[in-house]
Amino acid sequence: MSPFVQDLVFYIALFFSALTAGGMILFAAGVAPTIHRVLDKAPARTVTRAIFPIYYLVLAVLAAIAAGAGFFVNVAAGILLTVIAGGFVFARQVMMPRINALNDEVSRGSTVSVGPAKMLHAWSVRTNILQLVLLIVVFWFLALSR
Repeated sequence: MSPFVQDLVFYIALFFSALTAGGMILFAAGVAPTIHRVLDKAPARTVTRAIFPIYYLVLAVLAAIAAGAGFFVNVAAGILLTVIAGGFVFARQVMMPRINALNDEVSRGSTVSVGPAKMLHAWSVRTNILQLVLLIVVFWFLALSR
């Protein structure tokens, strides 16, 4: 690979990793809290349910692009970025529908579903935090490759 292509691939991996981290931080620190602070409970739930699938999809694509480039820069970074992208897909396709179903049961008056709904939500938050920590490790691997 020519030095120009090496640099280009490095910056693609770095740029899309940074976009992934930035999107996660913006959503967690700005968008989600603002929605729940400004809107009443029912409209906040509606907006959140509309935004989260897009959030997970966009971040999965950004992380996957970063992973594709990352494998050419540093294999460990590529693997971690693939895991991060997979985490977004898992959250979107498996965790989010289950959390929504449990929250629907709670809103219909089920007290049995309160615990599992809170537990799954806590796991989704932990997964997001783990993905951010893995992104920090990715940045370290990318820095080592220069």
